[in-house]
Amino acid sequence: MKKELIQVIKIQIAITLISLLETSKKFSPINKTNEQIIESYNRIAVEADIRKATVSDAFNAKSITGPNSTTVFLIVKAMGYTLSDFAKKYDSITEADVEKFKKTRKI
Repeated sequence: MKKELIQVIKIQIAITLISLLETSKKFSPINKTNEQIIESYNRIAVEADIRKATVSDAFNAKSITGPNSTTVFLIVKAMGYTLSDFAKKYDSITEADVEKFKKTRKI
């Protein structure tokens, strides 16, 4: 049970991060210059001062235990969002979203 719950949480975090990044890509150009727009794992890694592989793992639900809270906070802040923004998106994720992610990512 715990292992399954951890997997679902990792997927929910990944879905949330992907959603925030997609929103950033769509709406950031209106308010920011090209240098300020965060739209790649590499840019997030640079802004957060963490490894690109760590960012990729968080976005793809790949790490064994999931990203730690500090990593999630750093990624969210690097994309220009608040923890409240993250929480709102996270809380809106449905079981159907999780199942779709599993199917598309073959998890």
